[in-house]
Amino acid sequence: MKILNKEIKASSFLKTSHDKFQNLKFEHKLLIAGFIVIGAFAILHNKPATPVVETRQEVAPESVDTYIPHGFTLIPLEISNSDALASIMGDMGGVVDLYLTQTDSRKGGIRVASRVKLLRAPRNPEQFAVLVKESEGQRILQYSGPFLAVVQNPDVRGGKLAAEKQQNSVRIDYAN
Repeated sequence: MKILNKEIKASSFLKTSHDKFQNLKFEHKLLIAGFIVIGAFAILHNKPATPVVETRQEVAPESVDTYIPHGFTLIPLEISNSDALASIMGDMGGVVDLYLTQTDSRKGGIRVASRVKLLRAPRNPEQFAVLVKESEGQRILQYSGPFLAVVQNPDVRGGKLAAEKQQNSVRIDYAN
């Protein structure tokens, strides 16, 4: 190998480097050895850490039934004003009062449930269901739909089903 018009052999280069190292003071040798060890340590630990990949991934639930609290039931309903509700309510649903819709065979406007949670189906946003206590679910099921849902303020607490109206009959007895 030629450097600056001088021919240098690898063996002579190593020999001169070795001789120079031999002539150094002990403190300088320790300093050089320390730099070599620290450099090797830095190179070995400077590798980028492989990112820890979580093997457990949160999987979206297949259906809404995974969110039903203990002691409650989710009752799918036919809502006659579902188009209006879709434009008013959020993605999940809201708090509503349920009324019977008037049909040819029955009178409408009867309140069936008050302040119940109406949920929108995640797979078909046009379908709705109400979340009620299991003990009160039969009251809604005794009425056939469609129902009319009236949106309520969700901050007011205390939902309940409307009690069936009892006809107070007046009895008049005539005595002659």
